[in-house]
Amino acid sequence: MKGELTIPKDTPPAFMAHADDDKVSAMRSIAFYTALKQAGIPAELHIYARGGHGFGVVDNHLPVSKWGDRCLDWLNDRGLLHAR
Repeated sequence: MKGELTIPKDTPPAFMAHADDDKVSAMRSIAFYTALKQAGIPAELHIYARGGHGFGVVDNHLPVSKWGDRCLDWLNDRGLLHAR
């Protein structure tokens, strides 16, 4: 199938955050997420309505600015962070 992604079995788990109003279509993130899940790779995808491209760590007072908190939740849930 044209455009189908090949995901190696040793691909690490993935956390993704995407803004729907980004110049790059969120459909790419959805396709990657879907391919990861089909390959049995743990993944989590958050698509925020607004945030544009490169929202990064700037608090723009939009829900997208909380993506870092969601990522920390995901890392904790997977046991990848150790509490101090």
